[in-house]
Amino acid sequence: MATYILTWNPDRWSWDELDQQVARLRRNEPALDRWSTGNTKSVVVGDRLFLLKQGQEPRGIMGSGWATSDVFRDDHWDSVRAAAGDKANYVNVDFDSLVAPDAVLPVSDLVQADPLGSVHWNSMPASGFGLSDDAAEAMEQLWREHLGRVSTPTPQRLPEEVEDSRTYVEGAVTRICVNAYERDRTARAACVEHWGDSCLVCGFRFEDYYGALGLDYIHVHHLKPLGEIGEEYVVDPKNDLRPVCPNCHAMLHRETPPISIERLRQIVHKRSSP
Repeated sequence: MATYILTWNPDRWSWDELDQQVARLRRNEPALDRWSTGNTKSVVVGDRLFLLKQGQEPRGIMGSGWATSDVFRDDHWDSVRAAAGDKANYVNVDFDSLVAPDAVLPVSDLVQADPLGSVHWNSMPASGFGLSDDAAEAMEQLWREHLGRVSTPTPQRLPEEVEDSRTYVEGAVTRICVNAYERDRTARAACVEHWGDSCLVCGFRFEDYYGALGLDYIHVHHLKPLGEIGEEYVVDPKNDLRPVCPNCHAMLHRETPPISIERLRQIVHKRSSP
């Protein structure tokens, strides 16, 4: 997984749906959009994305999300250039956090942060700037702290576990709802009803540990590699999904294709055996 900075300059483009997108996230609904990646063509499904507000003060990070498509070409976002036939690079984004334009994580904080201080925040090129692994880790920490300060729920979603697409049938060729099989609440509920709410790798059950706070909380993992999914695919919650805790879910996706549940279970049991 790579991490990229997307940029938005309200002096150059009016984001008319910003308020609606912020409201959707507050209601725990999907906030899907597409965004220009400038000259960058390397963004792929599952990459981490941060949105940098430029131009008008205050300038800084105002959103985060995940790429739900590879880069694709379409009419340019500038209407004048689009009328001239120009195209631009885009990526589909599933935002997990957005703040109001006046509540950004300030550029001054980014400049002072090590190792983020090495990034030229005051002269950021167009969308699609890639961060090093160290800088990406620092960005995640700063962003989570900032969301806490502005009373915005900290994102708790993995690229392979984002909530709510509300359908079993997905046109994988569109790629805007990649891994939506794990997001669908109906499919998740059917999976848990069949398999239970304990992690099938390590056995952890949130309600046993956290009481009422952990009631019914569990991730679900999709067994079928995305590369094997055809143009239209119908998920079977019993055969295709498995309940796993967030830690095991992350470990399953440490490799591509994902580690099998059986292999990870062997690793866990070997580590826990006397």
